[in-house]
Amino acid sequence: KMLNCCMDLEEIKENGITLQTFRCMALCQGVSVDLRYCDETTSLDDFRRAVEEACVETQQQQDDDGEDEEGLQVLIVSYSRKVLKQTGDGHFSPIAAYDKQSDSVLILDTARFKYGAHWVPTSLMFDAMKPIDKSTGRSRGFALLSFTPPPGKNSSSEQSGTIDQQRRESLVDTSNLNAKPQPTSILFRSKMRGNDARRKYKEYLRSVKGSHEEQVGYLPFDTVLSYWSKDGDHSTVWGIIEPLRGMTEEEKELTRQMRMLLRDVMKSFDFGAFDEGGSRDSSCCQNDKNAECTTAAEAVFIVFLASISQQQRSDIVWNAKSDAGEVIREEVLKEVALIEYAIEMSDEFASSETPTSNTDL
Repeated sequence: KMLNCCMDLEEIKENGITLQTFRCMALCQGVSVDLRYCDETTSLDDFRRAVEEACVETQQQQDDDGEDEEGLQVLIVSYSRKVLKQTGDGHFSPIAAYDKQSDSVLILDTARFKYGAHWVPTSLMFDAMKPIDKSTGRSRGFALLSFTPPPGKNSSSEQSGTIDQQRRESLVDTSNLNAKPQPTSILFRSKMRGNDARRKYKEYLRSVKGSHEEQVGYLPFDTVLSYWSKDGDHSTVWGIIEPLRGMTEEEKELTRQMRMLLRDVMKSFDFGAFDEGGSRDSSCCQNDKNAECTTAAEAVFIVFLASISQQQRSDIVWNAKSDAGEVIREEVLKEVALIEYAIEMSDEFASSETPTSNTDL
């Protein structure tokens, strides 16, 4: 669930990941990523600066006594073990420390059963990121991860509006999804194998959004429905998302309440036969008569919500006539934001960049 739009966990266990896939995984967890390939565009000094930024405490940080609100940074290297005369090849590890006097970095090896933490000269570490990764045709490199904690809860409602207004505004403002940790999917997951279909849908949205928004101020639902509907069958939507099945009783109950809210919102749009239609995904509900499983119609509608602005979908969900409480409405909006993010990220990752067994974790 946590990998969302990046890659299937089964594939990662079997084949490993590429540097771009690692970037996707990091972005989906709510951190910003400054990714650099160690080719002709990046120098040893560039790498050394990234090391110092992540590992060397500034005077200001020392004066703040560890209460740094500007964010946390971690440096991850993707390198060839062969250059370090180690067994194996492609590998990822974080850099834990930097010794300026010896100009060495401390590699906190993630495969501790093979190698413990060890010091490597900075120049040698840089050379270890230069070899070409056969699965991508590019060099390896490093990624500087940054995370800014949410602001403190000290501001009063008089300064920032009512608590309810603040909560709604936080749900509407998803323009920078990398600024905060992403929620876990409850209804759907967006596997990497659906990326091409998401990219095609994104291209379709680009082609129709401008004219519709100029004419009526928003993207009509029928425009989204027509893309996913064929002779009343909406099952093509399963090409970009897949339904999840709640495993615990708590997850099943949450899914049930979220589905009830979706149906209430759909009725408020007066979709008629569409509201009753839609097929389930057999892989989700098979062999479980008690499963709470979303229909294709519900999936199309939630994709529609992911295709309009945050403000528009927030208004739709919050203004819907339903017995659903605040928590359920929030969960639906979070689910929509995850799907929006998966669609938005579809341009970032070409289907040709498929990891092979020489790239591991």
